[in-house]
Amino acid sequence: MEPKTPRHIAVGNLNIDVYMVVDYIPGPDENSVAREAYIGPGGAAANYSVAVARLGHKVSLLSHTGKLAEQLGVLKLLQERGVDTSLVRIHDNEMPGIVIVLVAPGGERTMITMRGANNRLRGDEVQGVTVDVLHVASRGTDVLQRVISSIRAGLVSYDPGGAAARREASRILDIARNAVDVLVLNRVEYKLVVGDKPFAEAQSLLNGRLKYIIVKMGAEGATLISRDGLWHVEAFRAGQVVDTTGAGDVFIAVFNSYLVEKGDHITALQAASIAAGIKVTRRGAQSAPSREEIERFLREKPPRVHKHV
Repeated sequence: MEPKTPRHIAVGNLNIDVYMVVDYIPGPDENSVAREAYIGPGGAAANYSVAVARLGHKVSLLSHTGKLAEQLGVLKLLQERGVDTSLVRIHDNEMPGIVIVLVAPGGERTMITMRGANNRLRGDEVQGVTVDVLHVASRGTDVLQRVISSIRAGLVSYDPGGAAARREASRILDIARNAVDVLVLNRVEYKLVVGDKPFAEAQSLLNGRLKYIIVKMGAEGATLISRDGLWHVEAFRAGQVVDTTGAGDVFIAVFNSYLVEKGDHITALQAASIAAGIKVTRRGAQSAPSREEIERFLREKPPRVHKHV
């Protein structure tokens, strides 16, 4: 019997990303002329969805957007990339989320975000659905709680993003312990949510449902805090860094997908590092690699994973 194809639901933002490629990121009262510009779909949940679809998993995006996104072909492009957009709510009189991304040589970026119709997201738009993986991205704990009350999932991951981490630091960990398997943070968000506790001591936080805390560290790789130890994966180098936008979304998409398939968090960590390392060599937030690319590097050049004792 063929194994069942895992199904994901990604909950969060769907944006129109407008990229400006500049020689340097301007400061106050400075002007930087763009050498190139391009437009594409973005938003953490949408980026996650495309990365999952590239692995051959089924994925539905739960989000809100404006009519302009549909007119610009954003939804059609997501569909062409394998994402089910039937759960996306389209509002005639709302602007879609729009993000202006300034990308400098070396992949450094600055982003200006307008949430628009994304603010309509509640999290309880879908009721009584069961999936293999549920991922909530860049949303507050109110949305997270409504989602987990409405959708049943074998694996739940939550990447609150910087705004929610700053606004709700004290609540995120408490809710995650009861409702989330994988909590995803960058280093700044880790300090906000967990405090000054060293990674090794953070293992004591893994109780209730919470099994993993992932700390994304950019060019330094990522750390996985798990019940069986503290693991660090090196950043995978696939070539010149062009654009880091969406790399974290690709990382967690691949980690979740391999974890639910293989049940092995070390392999999942390596695959995620490879996927993010390939993604940053390509422009755009949704340039996730294929399964074949990831598998080739897993066989030939897997990134090193160190266990901290």
